Amino acid sequence: MIQQDMLYKPSLNYIKKERFTGSFAGMRYMLEKKKTEEDESLLACAWEEPYAFDKTPEEKKIFKEFALTEDGLVEAWNWLDEMQEQLGTNKL
Repeated sequence: MIQQDMLYKPSLNYIKKERFTGSFAGMRYMLEKKKTEEDESLLACAWEEPYAFDKTPEEKKIFKEFALTEDGLVEAWNWLDEMQEQLGTNKL
């Protein structure tokens, strides 16, 4: 599980200001604030290694939006754990 392996888990305030990326067991992931004219949300993305976000084709990335709240951040981490089970090379 990503959450149990992390030395540093970013706060919601961090993600509101900066994109956060990481990798775990064959999967890479990204969390960032998504802002539109009407709303703000938390955007999560998962994709298979080995490439960085900017070098990975869009069709290889899986995106999901969550509420930009503490609960939304918990849901995003749980979703990324589920994605790791599907995409990761090291099934843990």
